[in-house]
Amino acid sequence: MQKGLPNRFYTTREDFLLERERIFSSMWTCIGFASDTAQPGDAFPLEFMELPLLILRGEDHQLRVFHNVCPHRGHILVSEPGRMKKMLRCPYHSWTFQLDGKLANTPHIGGVGVRELEHFDPTCHGMREIRSEVWNDLVFINLDGEAEPFSQFIQPLDERWKQFWGTNGPGMLKRSGMDDRIYFELDTNWKLAVENYLEAYHLPSIHPTLNRVSPVKDHEIFIEERFAGQISHNYQYRSGNADPLPLFPEWPLDQLNYAEYPVLYPNTLFGLQADHFYVMVILPLRFDLTREEARIYRVGEESVGDFFSSQRSAQHEFWRSVFQEDVGAVTGMQKGRASIGFDGGVLTPVMESATAAFHHWTANKLDYELGVSN
Repeated sequence: MQKGLPNRFYTTREDFLLERERIFSSMWTCIGFASDTAQPGDAFPLEFMELPLLILRGEDHQLRVFHNVCPHRGHILVSEPGRMKKMLRCPYHSWTFQLDGKLANTPHIGGVGVRELEHFDPTCHGMREIRSEVWNDLVFINLDGEAEPFSQFIQPLDERWKQFWGTNGPGMLKRSGMDDRIYFELDTNWKLAVENYLEAYHLPSIHPTLNRVSPVKDHEIFIEERFAGQISHNYQYRSGNADPLPLFPEWPLDQLNYAEYPVLYPNTLFGLQADHFYVMVILPLRFDLTREEARIYRVGEESVGDFFSSQRSAQHEFWRSVFQEDVGAVTGMQKGRASIGFDGGVLTPVMESATAAFHHWTANKLDYELGVSN
């Protein structure tokens, strides 16, 4: 059997920062949701891999991502989500910036009451923008700016899902604003949250309710170059006698019980079903602290109206409960990685093959060679 990544990749800041350099900086990674900053001036600060970042919607309605630090003295610019009024002001020396990141005002830069300084070029001292793209409401960034075009990165997953939600499915995704958010902050390494999602091996012991409606025997694994995950052939889109939520119009009628649960490497978890779509973004904060932010999207305007409120609430509670059940598993594994009696363990060849693929992908990025156990 394949050996797992050793403890050091879960328990040291040194290796966490190596992952930031080799994985999260060099490729496209998801950090949040465009609909959380829907209006001009909306600002959403977040921490990602020990980096303070800022998602900001400009007056031109363009969404941009910046390093959330003032270029003057490095003070954090925005501490809480909110709506900026035309300008963004640093709380330290009141340098102000337009909503597109351009430096607008530098009070007292040349002395009391003097706002200009010879040989100081404001165009060279704006907020530092990060290369970003929005896809199906998801905000992706490329920290080093050197990754392939985003369309090339996302194309394999995009093409795969056209057979289910069709060409118009992404345009029908809607948030209700009330029963569409789930989040957790976990004392665990980000990879353990990903690894747990990649396998259904734990369903009977960790998710007894889910295992009754979508048993592990009805799951199969699929592995591609940039993503891997689970397929369920027994998704139940009806719940009791309630009217089912609207379905994707182009979803094949002979596959209404089909669902996919892939991970797009490195940190984006999906659930695609005939009547809804969810995304969980794994945000590494520190090597032993991770934030999970999930959003549930329904199909079409009717699905987020009052008529389906009870169905949405039930669906939200179902997934919240399922994700909550995973908390003990991923935090328990993190605690175990402090043990001198364990150093990575082994991965079973069938039930954990997707997890093994993720370990191989990660190890290759970090120039680490995984071993094999008898």
